[in-house]
Amino acid sequence: MPFDEKKPRRTYKAGKISAWITGVIVAAIVGYILLGHSPLLDVEDVEVYGLHELTLEQVEDRLGFEIGDPLPLGLGESRRKLEELSWIQAVEIDRSWNGRITVDISEYKPLALALTEPERWALIADDGTVLTDGLITPPELPRLSGVRAAGSPGTYLATDSSALLSLLTLMPSDLGDKFFSLRRESSGEIHGTLRNTQEVTFGDDKRLGAKVISLSAMLDYLEAEQRTDDYIDVSYPEKPIVRNG
Repeated sequence: MPFDEKKPRRTYKAGKISAWITGVIVAAIVGYILLGHSPLLDVEDVEVYGLHELTLEQVEDRLGFEIGDPLPLGLGESRRKLEELSWIQAVEIDRSWNGRITVDISEYKPLALALTEPERWALIADDGTVLTDGLITPPELPRLSGVRAAGSPGTYLATDSSALLSLLTLMPSDLGDKFFSLRRESSGEIHGTLRNTQEVTFGDDKRLGAKVISLSAMLDYLEAEQRTDDYIDVSYPEKPIVRNG
């Protein structure tokens, strides 16, 4: 199509374009400031899910905002403060523009007990997280011994407890519930005491999964035979040994 020299052309100057862009930005900032003070963008409701050990007050203290405050744009700081709580394994915080904040929490489940000082036992999660201070009357969970003492809540047990925790993690819950304690001997061998006082020898920390399977099968066999042998040795899981005395 031929160019028509007589047709008027629209021209733009750089200065006018810059002024137009600046105006848009300023208008957006002003709008944001005005909206930020509008009750339409206030926190209207806070919903918290997944609490078992933690209280609602503990969570609200860490959020950094409350109902009636301007709706926060960034929630990273609130998430970080919540993750400082020893019981929290994971947390998700969602914001909706109707003013609702949803906090979805996954708490650790206690797996074992570890000494913090004489006669005081802390709750321990499966990854070694220390969940509580030392308790005088802890719940009935397997007690770990022969390992370094637990630190303050939120810290981790020393690596010498990892094999004991791995054993408990590999066990089905009904088998883990039968253990009163698991201990690491000075020789490095792992031993356990069942709640019925039977002693279990696991040997070294190799092939733990096979040893758990062997122990479970042996306990089922002894129960079917109505036997209560004092010692069960699954150091060599293919050839478990049971004996009395």
